Amino acid sequence: MRLVVHRGFMRQRRRTARLMVLTGLVGLFASFPLTLQTQLIVLAYAVLIVGFILFNTGMQQLAKWGRSPRPDEILDQHLRRLNDRYTLIHYPQIPGFSPEHVLVYPGGLVVLTTRQVFGGVRVENDRWRRLGRRWLALFNLAGPPLGNPTDENKRQQESLKQFLESRQLPGGDLIDGMIVFVHPQVELEVISSDLTVVRADELLAAVRDLGTEALLHNKQREEIIAALSEGEEVEGPISIPSRDPNARRAEV
Repeated sequence: MRLVVHRGFMRQRRRTARLMVLTGLVGLFASFPLTLQTQLIVLAYAVLIVGFILFNTGMQQLAKWGRSPRPDEILDQHLRRLNDRYTLIHYPQIPGFSPEHVLVYPGGLVVLTTRQVFGGVRVENDRWRRLGRRWLALFNLAGPPLGNPTDENKRQQESLKQFLESRQLPGGDLIDGMIVFVHPQVELEVISSDLTVVRADELLAAVRDLGTEALLHNKQREEIIAALSEGEEVEGPISIPSRDPNARRAEV
């Protein structure tokens, strides 16, 4: 498989997350002396709330962009056995609701939406719900938010389609979507879903189930990949070995 990684975008997100955490801490500490002045009590609570939100959001983003393995690294690990007709593009910079991960292959394009949540997760009629841990969520101890991955993925698909059409590139009618849960301790209950929902260890099989029919020829795929690779500090496309070198060293 080949990879394209927008390193510049990832560095920017890490810097933004650190700035949010720092600003949030400043707000939290600044609110305490303000509470000692009665005439500033409303301002104190406003600063406290904003500081808490910034700190909370920054910590979530720092966990996403600063820890290893990141979602993109987990996807790489589980899809690396695919051949070079498959190219995985991380964090392409396109207008609108830009997808975080796009797989380009002979049959079209797949938008991959990842989630790092753990514990029980249920989807029914594209409505998502976390099972249990509600009291933990009140204090943000239940991990990253779940949101609605289906809505997110569909908006990402639409942005990708509009981008391809604006560049007069093929593939706009060959876009599919998958939702991938990358945390090893997630328990999925898929009752009904418009999109394929898998754990990370099920992703390779799901991609292979898409088939190998060549609806996009090599030149068309390369044109799409080149357009999705535009930006600063972009690495790739590069081929990665089908076997993880770290796993080989561990066996030795």
